[in-house]
Amino acid sequence: MKNILISLALLAGAACCTLAGIFFCFSGRCEEVCTEVLRLHIPANSNSKEDQSIKLALRDHLLNEFSDELGACKDLEAAKERANELLPDIERESNKFLEENGFDYGAKAEIVSMYFTTREYDSLILPAGVYSALRVTLGSGEGNNWWCVIFPQLCLPAASEKQDEASQSVLESFGKPQKVTVKFAIYEFFCSLFK
Repeated sequence: MKNILISLALLAGAACCTLAGIFFCFSGRCEEVCTEVLRLHIPANSNSKEDQSIKLALRDHLLNEFSDELGACKDLEAAKERANELLPDIERESNKFLEENGFDYGAKAEIVSMYFTTREYDSLILPAGVYSALRVTLGSGEGNNWWCVIFPQLCLPAASEKQDEASQSVLESFGKPQKVTVKFAIYEFFCSLFK
């Protein structure tokens, strides 16, 4: 009986070590994805119908105004650099748009590092983690937000025509994992403990 218990304990230990190894490999790839993406994040002033509506209208306006410049970037560093250069223009354009539409609060544009939960986006899943983001906060920023991916080009109108080679390569490296929802849930749980 003692030998059976020892064998079961060794087997359980080996299984735990194997699962931990798989999880840490998966975790490393998730963290790598976080360093390859630039997001656009727009939190609304509030959850009122008007504030949510202007958030979406501003999103469309900004994507129309800046998609050519942001869409021309060949890699993440170039995208972050260009977005940083455009911050004053994006903020000015956002404030002008809000004022023209009768809103008395302003907008603030900045490049931030922030935590996002796991999200499914068309043909891929972006794991939970800390990402770089171009954030345009409307008023108090206390309402529901909208987000997309600037690099690789997923939300820019120019992206719908043709992915450039660099963006396509990054997208292909993400893929859309099959049957890994549990892995993402476990990974997100552990990330939330340390954020």
